[in-house]
Amino acid sequence: MKNLFKVAETREEHNNQMHNIGRIFTLITLGLILLVPILFCLEAKVTPDWSLFLKTLPAIVGAYFIVGFVEAISYAPLLGTGGQYLSFITGNISNLKLPCAINAQNITKCQQGSEEQEIITTISIAVSSIVTTVIILIGLIPLALLQESIVEAVKPVSPYVIPAIFGGLLVALMAKYMKMTAIPFVICILISVITNILGSGLNQSVMVIVGMVISGIYTFVMYKLKKI
Repeated sequence: MKNLFKVAETREEHNNQMHNIGRIFTLITLGLILLVPILFCLEAKVTPDWSLFLKTLPAIVGAYFIVGFVEAISYAPLLGTGGQYLSFITGNISNLKLPCAINAQNITKCQQGSEEQEIITTISIAVSSIVTTVIILIGLIPLALLQESIVEAVKPVSPYVIPAIFGGLLVALMAKYMKMTAIPFVICILISVITNILGSGLNQSVMVIVGMVISGIYTFVMYKLKKI
């Protein structure tokens, strides 16, 4: 346990340390999450319908595990080792942690893949987690008193939160990396328009992952062609 919190002398030691600490706290978090339904069942003296659970298991594996796998790979270069563990433990990655990390990298103008990026990204995600927790605690009081009024007031603007966040980031990233972002952006727009015309429009979270995959493939091809 002492080795987990010693000062890392090399980047390899730092990454190994982050992986060890991240795995421990991820397991603790999973245990706490699973503890909620277990305690509920014990208190209510009920048991899950296992036959129904087995029927829904393929959908759960297909939806959540595949999306989670893609997110873990897609977010890794942007969040860093420590930032990725922090993000997946605290949640709200696409609409909070990822934009915060990218904004911090843009402000500090750190080099992609550098030690500075790793440190700055981890700090920004940690601070955003603390600020979010404080705001939630402060917001719980009026929410408990005026729940229905607050929900009705924010309902009209809630669908535009993620587009507003990523819209601002898009402008900054396109201005900085036009060759890498213009074509993927156009492709994503076409996919969104076509799927909506066909009546099966993809939601915001799915489009974020689709955009990441398209951007990754396009950047790799452009790199191989020595265009970037």
